[in-house]
Formats: sequence, C-alpha cells, structure tokens
Amino acid sequence: MSIKSKSIISDEVIGESLKAYALRRLPGFSKGMIECGDVVKNRSTVDTIVWLLPAERGSVSCSFLLKLLKAANIVESGEMVKRELVRRIGQQLEAASVNDLLIRAPEGETEMYDVDTVQKIVEEFLMQDQNAEIEALEGHELQEIRRPGILSDASKLMVTKLIDGYLAEIAKDPNLPLSKFVDLAEKVSGFSRPAHDGLYRAIDTYLKEHPGISKTERKRICKLMDCKKLSVDACMHAVQNERLPLRVVVQVLFFEQVRAAASSGSSTPDLPKGIKDLNSGSHGSSRSATTNTEEEWDAVATAEELKALKGELASLRLGNRGGVSERNGGDNKNSVDKAAISKMKGLLMSKKIFTKLWSSKGGQGENSGSDSSDSPNSANPEEAKSTPSRNRRHSVS
Repeated sequence: MSIKSKSIISDEVIGESLKAYALRRLPGFSKGMIECGDVVKNRSTVDTIVWLLPAERGSVSCSFLLKLLKAANIVESGEMVKRELVRRIGQQLEAASVNDLLIRAPEGETEMYDVDTVQKIVEEFLMQDQNAEIEALEGHELQEIRRPGILSDASKLMVTKLIDGYLAEIAKDPNLPLSKFVDLAEKVSGFSRPAHDGLYRAIDTYLKEHPGISKTERKRICKLMDCKKLSVDACMHAVQNERLPLRVVVQVLFFEQVRAAASSGSSTPDLPKGIKDLNSGSHGSSRSATTNTEEEWDAVATAEELKALKGELASLRLGNRGGVSERNGGDNKNSVDKAAISKMKGLLMSKKIFTKLWSSKGGQGENSGSDSSDSPNSANPEEAKSTPSRNRRHSVS
C-alpha cells in the first residue's frame, strides 16, 4: 500500500509482484488449484491479493486473474471477491485462453465445468460495448449523449473464437444441459464470424456426446450455425455427418454447390425460397399441409443417403467446371451455372423429402405431400434410384 500510494513504481510491476507472491505462498496455484490444507490462511491470502490488485486495466494478465478466480472458488472466498474478479476478467477477456476458462464446477454439481461463471464473464465483456448514456450540461438543459461501443472488431473476433473453443471443450461433458450450451453460444451470436468452423466442431461434439437428445433439441442447437460460413473442409465433414438433421445436410449441399458455381466465374444464383425458409426457421404457407415431411426434415440422414447426395454434388461440380472450360464469355458461363443448379433442383425434386423445399419456391404453394418421384415429369429415374427412399429413414428421438 505504501508503494502504491507513492506512485513511484508502475502498476505492471506491482501486478507482477503480486503474481510472484501468489505462486510462492499458494502451492499449486500455477495449476489452478491450492494444495495446502489451511483453508482460512489461503482464503486470507487470496482475498488480500485481490484487494491489492492495481486498478488499471491490463496491469495484471487475464490468465492470472482467472487463476485467482479458481483459487477463490477453492477457498470459498466471498461473493464480493468473486464478482470483482469476474468484472476484471470480462474487461480483458480477449486475452484469455480456453484452458483458462475451464473452471471446475463446485462440489456436488453434476456438471464438469462452471459454465454459469463463464457466462457472467462474457456478459461483463459485452457490457463494454453497450451504448453508454452520459449527461452533459449545455446552457441550463440536461441532455443525453450516446457514446458508441468501445470494443474493436478484433477483440470481438478473438472472444468469438475463444467461446467457440470453450464450447467444444465443455460439449464433451455428458451432463451439460443443452440450454447452457445454447445460451452461451447466443451470447456472442451478434458478433461477425468470418467462418463457423469452430462453432460447427462444438455442435458436432455435443451431438456426439449426447446422442439421446430429442429432435427439437437437435434442431435448436443446429440453428446456431450458418451453413454459408462453413469452409470446404467443414462442408465435406458435414455432408458425411450422420448426426446432423437432414435440413442441415441439404443446406450444406446447396451452399457448397453455389460456392462451386461462383468459383467458376458465374454469378451466384438466388437462393430458392425453400432454402431461405430453412435458414429462417419458417416453412411457408404449406407448413400445415403435412407433418410427416416436417418430421423427416428434422430426422437424421442415413449413411447411404449422405453418400448418394455427396456423389451427386461431386458430379454437378465436375459437370459445371467442365462446361465452363469449353465455353467462352459470361453468357455461356451463366448458362452452365444455371444448368448445374437446375440439375441439382431436379435431383432434389426426385426425392419425396425434398418436394416441399422446391415446391415452395416463389410462393407457388404446391402440394408438398405429393411424391414427385412417381411423376413421369420428374427427374431422371436413375437419379431417383441412386438415393434410398425416405421411407427407410429412422429418426433419432
């Protein structure tokens, strides 16, 4: 306190001194635990260190603050000490690592990690970017002035990647409720993600470790992900992933085809209304026409169906690229692109489960319960045979 009051030594040096003291006086502190059995003495040490922390942001590392929080949980420090640490961690969350955030849940809890505390930390981070209202006196009138958020795009991106990695770790916990996973993911859903690969890995891990979740829960967790923002590698994995609902597989296939068409130099085609409805969670005016189709959309694809769809996508890619190489000029490229997309549409139309998706394009309101594969005007019969019937689908409930 004497050194702090004289303001001779910088806050960073004081912070490093407190860290060195904690490492020496609290055995096991560097590993996020305390090995000594004198709880009262250790609690006094932890509380005092927190009280002596310099107020300046960044004077101590985020990793050190999180270790202090873990220690405070072990020695059962008061709520005021924990709240102060959560507040300070939230102010520099972008500097944390996934391992730092893996805080063990209190004894007696069925879950492995303290997800609730991490949610509070994320909320503290987000509070920095909320519009702050300040009062200014101009003349004799009180006016409210709004100040823009202070978080940079780089900080938001780092925190988003951090939370995606954290979600992938806690998803391995078989006792983690879906609500906590989704709530934490939604905390950073407003941040711009250039890619959704990290979130996809977390979702896939959760689905793998929780095979018994309902179709509604499976649909809820998959809605967190934007299929348009998956990399090529993630798309290839998703297409073969038997844990994903059919609607997600179809979206991945379609957007991958759109990307392949765009990479050939053609203009990206407009998304059919059915695909847009899948993204928004809406199913058009024909939603009440049949419930069986809706249930099949939420069902899990079989390995044979995924393999067939993937093969058709690959053939469309090759056909698209080959056609472009044989033609010159933008008009020809566009015509090839449209032909490839049209073939994809015909492929989907040849399967009963896809009828509703394409019949809703343009709001035509066609009967979604009909089986277009029985129609003489449907796609090539060989294409229809290449994919098993939807009647053999068995969903996970």
